[in-house]
Amino acid sequence: MSDYLKDKKIFDNKLASCYVYWLKPGGREPKHYHHGIEFVFVFKGNCQTHKQGKFYFYKKGQVHEVINDSKNQLVFICLTIPQENEKNTIYIS
Repeated sequence: MSDYLKDKKIFDNKLASCYVYWLKPGGREPKHYHHGIEFVFVFKGNCQTHKQGKFYFYKKGQVHEVINDSKNQLVFICLTIPQENEKNTIYIS
């Protein structure tokens, strides 16, 4: 069962992917990093790791996570270069 209520693909090709995500209250995206870069903008919600109206940039290999410890949804958009896939995203146990 996913911690995401839904996601919406904006585009996804070999060069990049862009999705809008709705993370449910209490949801979590575990620690991970990418073999590329990721840009995140938070449309709605405030939580331990992300704040509404803030822009986040993660460099290649930079470990990050999303912890929605609030009682509200967290809505954010992610642009990942190169595209988001199993080879580009590495989860840390």
